[in-house]
Amino acid sequence: MAEKTAEKKRRTLPPGSPDSLKDVLKAVEDTFRTEISFGDPVPLSDKEAQDQLKAILADLAATRQFAQTLARGDLYEDLPVTGRTAGCLKALQANLRHLTWQTGQIASGDLSQRVHFMGDFSDSFNTMVERLSEEKLNRAHREEELQRVNTTLADEVAERRKIEDALRRANEKISMLSSITRHDIRNQLQVLQGYLELTLHTAKDPVLLNYINREKQAAAAIAGQVEFMKYYESLGVNAPEWQDISRQAHAAITHLPIPGTTDIVIDIPPIKVFADGLIEKVFYNLLENTLRHGERVSRIRLSFHETNHGAEIVYEDNGVGISPEDKPFLFQKGFGKNTGLGLFLSQEILAITGLTIREEGVPGNGVRFVIVVPKGAYRFSSTG
Repeated sequence: MAEKTAEKKRRTLPPGSPDSLKDVLKAVEDTFRTEISFGDPVPLSDKEAQDQLKAILADLAATRQFAQTLARGDLYEDLPVTGRTAGCLKALQANLRHLTWQTGQIASGDLSQRVHFMGDFSDSFNTMVERLSEEKLNRAHREEELQRVNTTLADEVAERRKIEDALRRANEKISMLSSITRHDIRNQLQVLQGYLELTLHTAKDPVLLNYINREKQAAAAIAGQVEFMKYYESLGVNAPEWQDISRQAHAAITHLPIPGTTDIVIDIPPIKVFADGLIEKVFYNLLENTLRHGERVSRIRLSFHETNHGAEIVYEDNGVGISPEDKPFLFQKGFGKNTGLGLFLSQEILAITGLTIREEGVPGNGVRFVIVVPKGAYRFSSTG
């Protein structure tokens, strides 16, 4: 196919054409400027001139072919032509070969390469390599600095682990001591409460009976404080996890004596909240407060809805509600008609993962506690 194409491009002057400078120039121009080549050169009467023209046309065709090959990026074709023009092309080929080799060296990491034989290109090339060298040096400095920082951090982490291990062992001992102490206090309280009951049934003096009732209240308060210590000591001990809110609420219900006249509705979709494992105690405390102080509660409802800032878990009942005077102090430690610790503990449990709680019910119409869950701290779960 290539031979046929070349044959089509050949041009042969008819034999016997007269000597013509115009024809000679045309043959040279066609060979230099186009891809036309001649099977036989322009017929000249002078054989030496004929041979010379044939050699010139052949050199021009070879030079043209070499230049085309060089332009395509092939740097390894030979040019069987001598002379200044051919020499320049061969020099360019050699320079490009060397430049290609230098570029390969740079790619492999040798940034000492410089070009000094291609004029303005050399300046640009050398500037590029120098910047690469500077960047490599800067990167080496940064890596050294990062290595020093990593070493320092590793030492700090190791030291922190030692401290954490020591704190963990100390906390374990404190927890054990606290557990033993609580157990002993509960045992002694049971003894005390037993004797108070016996005294209450045998005493007849109204003044003495009043004192005994107050002692019973004090003993009950101590028992509540001991129970609070148990839960507060557990805050943050275990890492927070994704808690199934509906499941936690149902679990809290099972631990309380819910009257048959009270209807509990849990209107919560399959949702999980990132919270401390004690979040069940939050629902327990809310339910217990309703049963203890709601007076005429017949309905309790837990619901969930999303907001512009995250989501809200809402606890409502239809009891007597909370007086305006008590609202500002609800979550303060020790405030309340019983131990005054339940709502304070609930607030502390929620705060571990950034959840908050507030009360916005209408006095006389029941309570409405709103647990605010930030964005990213809840997710829907198809498995419930």
